[in-house]
Amino acid sequence: MGADAPAVVHVTALHGGGVDRHVRSVARSVARPHWFWHAGASADVLENPADSRTYVLDRSRLAKASDALRARRVGVIHLHSTARPSRAIAARLALDLAARTIVTLHDVLFLRADAFEEGDPLQPDPAWLAEMEPVLRDAAAVLAPSDFIAGLAREHFPGLEVSVVPNGSIHAGPRALAPRAEFAARRPKHVVAVTGAIGPHKGSDILEELPAHLEGSDIGIVVVGYLDRQLFPGWRVPGRLFIHGAWADADATGLLEAYGARLVLFPNRVPESFSYALSDAWAAGLPVLATRQGALAERIERHGGGWLLPADADAATIARELRRLFEGDEIARVQSTLSRQDPARLPPLEDMARSLEALYRRFAIDPAAPADADARDLEHLVTANLDGSLFRTELIRLSDEYAQLAAALEDERGRFAQFQSEAREWIAKLEADVKTLSASLEIEVEERRCLGQEIVQLQIHKDAFDRLPDLVRRYLLKKTLDARN
Repeated sequence: MGADAPAVVHVTALHGGGVDRHVRSVARSVARPHWFWHAGASADVLENPADSRTYVLDRSRLAKASDALRARRVGVIHLHSTARPSRAIAARLALDLAARTIVTLHDVLFLRADAFEEGDPLQPDPAWLAEMEPVLRDAAAVLAPSDFIAGLAREHFPGLEVSVVPNGSIHAGPRALAPRAEFAARRPKHVVAVTGAIGPHKGSDILEELPAHLEGSDIGIVVVGYLDRQLFPGWRVPGRLFIHGAWADADATGLLEAYGARLVLFPNRVPESFSYALSDAWAAGLPVLATRQGALAERIERHGGGWLLPADADAATIARELRRLFEGDEIARVQSTLSRQDPARLPPLEDMARSLEALYRRFAIDPAAPADADARDLEHLVTANLDGSLFRTELIRLSDEYAQLAAALEDERGRFAQFQSEAREWIAKLEADVKTLSASLEIEVEERRCLGQEIVQLQIHKDAFDRLPDLVRRYLLKKTLDARN
């Protein structure tokens, strides 16, 4: 079809993550024009991935955005988020463009809006399901990346047809990368990696507790990514938990190799819908240790390549299993099985692209807009120009700069501590010298006082001597001289 085919507008939430990676993979692999509409609670950003231009839209003029997309022959809407702002934009575009909507369920958030927060993520919210039902039943197609997600959707929306299209990816050979110098300076013997942006739903609380349970094991955890409580690179627990910081998706396998990881850990609290991170680990030839839930359990049980923990495993349980695995040869045995190519284990990008292209071809309309539509229609919508493709790069740069500043600050603290130590030593010596001098001065003052008293006594004796008769004085003087001789 190529550039002459009707375009697809992908409606997503403003945050990135696996959904953003998926949408960009679709745009690169499906040969037709694509637009991204990032919908937020208070802002909308339209992006053309072909030239990486992004525009913040004026919400009072969204009708103009629909006109601009119609002029660019957008013929199908692909909704990638169940959040209210995304659903509202998709519904408006469907109405304005008279286009059909395809929905992909990328996570369990279609069950409840707060699934990533406290509570049971799989316990549905009836009011939220009522909002989701017309969106899904009116869609031209509903897709899921795994049987796990498809099964949940069919369970809670009886009769709903859900097609499974696994997230495909390309895994070229790893690029030669190096670990951060701070890690290399005290690298543990056994390295376990955790990849991605790790919040509570992905087990950040467990990672905080895990180092204490690994004491004396020579096992260290490296987060190739960052924690919700530490974005910048560096040791969070010296020798036990290291944070690499932000990274580009293409560097996943290279960084796992650079840090010498032997195993990738998934301490998730919320079930995964597919997990690009699992694909990255297997592409790097690394076995995984994951909680028994969601698509992680589905893929590991189906293809091997790792071990499963109880769904409610705590830090102590995970630490015991890590110690057991590193004491034996199971890691090497499972790693050898991952060297064999298996397209079912690592779905190819072209398979995903072929499935999606078939759906786009089936459901897309051709608005047949004039080829010379006024390009200024879109330009008038711009209130600010952003380069969305630089968001990840900018975060990486800021993380590195923060690390450099943190290192410089640590160096300054070291110099200050040294100055403080030297100053304390100098002050202590000065105080000791002053104390010695004060003691010497007190002795001298005492001696002078005694000498003064003796002088006074001598003066008294002299006055008394001078009052004696001359003959007596001569006699006494003679006796004194004779005694000295």
